Amino acid sequence: MKNEIDQLLQKEMDRRAFLKHVGVGFAVITGAAAVLKTLNGLGTAPKTSTPNAYGAAVYGGQKLSFQSQK
Repeated sequence: MKNEIDQLLQKEMDRRAFLKHVGVGFAVITGAAAVLKTLNGLGTAPKTSTPNAYGAAVYGGQKLSFQSQK
């Protein structure tokens, strides 16, 4: 690996080739980070702070259960 990097640094290239190498390197690093972030989140349930079901949230007061009203 170190040998390939040394060869790349010693290689003469014009601006277009340099920008191409930098762009590919950036894409690889960004893509690898995105893959690791995605894999890290697998297997965990999404965390939500608000209820999603109809009637799960209270509107204008406290929600009383049927048993406490008796």
